[in-house]
Amino acid sequence: MSVSELFSMVQASLAADQDVREEIRKVVQVLEQTAREILTLLQTVHQMSGFKEIPNKCQKAREHFDTVKTHLAELKTKFPADQYYRFNEHWRFVLQRLIFLAAFVVYLESETLVTRKGVAEILGIKARSKQRHCWRLLPSPPHLFLYQRAGFWFPSAQPKE
Repeated sequence: MSVSELFSMVQASLAADQDVREEIRKVVQVLEQTAREILTLLQTVHQMSGFKEIPNKCQKAREHFDTVKTHLAELKTKFPADQYYRFNEHWRFVLQRLIFLAAFVVYLESETLVTRKGVAEILGIKARSKQRHCWRLLPSPPHLFLYQRAGFWFPSAQPKE
């Protein structure tokens, strides 16, 4: 194989990679626009008159989340499944914002916190059944207080006899 053939193969690979990134960027731009629309809609609840219109605003936000579902489904087709971590920087921020907005809608509707399953249903994505490598999210035993987890041990108030 000659040097020019090698460089042409590398150039073709880079061009194909750039095409994939451009397709992802187009879908992410639409997701970002939809997220901005949802955020603008929900920010009106902080106004005096917006508090009375919460159910209406939440319903409109849910309609926008239907659009989000279709665009996330489209996004999944733009890259090979085994290369998720190669391209996830493109949509990571907008997905975080969409998760916040979904949690905010659920809180406004029911005054409860959203679950992973609830977010997955709102966004139309599949949540893994188990969290892996998330040791920070595991609950601590109820007898293990914060100061103990931090490594501080205080003597008991009762003197030992």
